[in-house]
Amino acid sequence: MRFTVADVFAGCGGLSHGFVRTGLFDVVLGTDIDERALDTFVHNHSKHGSNPVTVSGDIRSLPPSALAGKLNVFGLDHPGSLDILVGGPPCEGFSQNRRHEVILPGGKRTFTRNPLDNDDARNDLFRYFLALVDILRPRMVLIENVPQMVSSRKGATVQEIQRTLALIGYHTEWRILLASDYGVPQIRRRAFVVAWQDSIDGFRWPEPTHGKEKPGVKSRLRPINTVKDAIADLPPAAKAEAGRGGVSRYRKTRSAYAKAMQSNIATPMNHVARTPGEMVLKRLRAMRPGMITSDLPPELLPKSHYYNCYGRLSWDAPAKTITKSCNYLGSGCFGHPEEDRGITMREAARLQSFDDDFDFLSGSEPHVAKMVGSAVPPLLAAALAEQIAKALDT
Repeated sequence: MRFTVADVFAGCGGLSHGFVRTGLFDVVLGTDIDERALDTFVHNHSKHGSNPVTVSGDIRSLPPSALAGKLNVFGLDHPGSLDILVGGPPCEGFSQNRRHEVILPGGKRTFTRNPLDNDDARNDLFRYFLALVDILRPRMVLIENVPQMVSSRKGATVQEIQRTLALIGYHTEWRILLASDYGVPQIRRRAFVVAWQDSIDGFRWPEPTHGKEKPGVKSRLRPINTVKDAIADLPPAAKAEAGRGGVSRYRKTRSAYAKAMQSNIATPMNHVARTPGEMVLKRLRAMRPGMITSDLPPELLPKSHYYNCYGRLSWDAPAKTITKSCNYLGSGCFGHPEEDRGITMREAARLQSFDDDFDFLSGSEPHVAKMVGSAVPPLLAAALAEQIAKALDT
């Protein structure tokens, strides 16, 4: 049995791609303010037999009832006919900026954080999402966001979500999940809210599948996937986009993760190396895995910076969080473990658990970085989707 899923604030479709990868869901709708990201969304979902309707631009210009009406072409024309509505309302208003290191007079260093902006208008987009739930009355709901959503307004945001959904007959739970616990080779925490109607016989959160072994304790968990597991099999990075190549160009690997990501058709697109500027290259060459920016020699130390920018990833550990600025070494730990370059966008996609058949349709590297870094890791989404499918099947 296959279920229907509509994806609001979809971006390139990482969340719904995870649902599709289970083989249990068909995507019927995608919305995003970024029209080019929706091109990627449609292109990749069409490979799996879905033909979703898309709506680009700021959906606040479209009444929720009109957006719901877009599903009529699929016969989903009455409340309760859609199986699940998923979405990640833009999170910039919830996000807490990473630590900046500032050099004070006299050479003293300090870390600063910008406070949460609880007055950001984008925080209200979750209310539009809730209004859409009220009209569609899907059997289940999944909301994804940064962990700060749970603490936003001292917890008032998730309480408002729970209270609003309870008034229209939904049970609600939320949890912060760590992507590396589900096979994603990356330290990334995301908040999820799951809601279901009374007709659904409950929902069980997915159990972790990967973790560190404890001395003397037998564990069923598989080892955490590392950067080496994720990207070491990829062909050498190209100087310019050359399209797909033969699968024989993959390097040999024992990594089950890499084998699961590889294409049976051809090596992937978006695997292009960009040469950093002279000063950035000097900083990167001075870095070793595990070093942070303050470990740089004084002559290479920026006056103000993120605490782990210009850092190198470690072969033997999962990546740090892949962000929408993952193409820029000055924005985080995005340096290749050995080579004097940043990670390619395909390497970033691998670290996000996008398989190699997933194409990012943009000629702009910053735009591809935004699509990759803003997405929900599909492998984490798939773990949730499998549990949601079990609940829907009751």
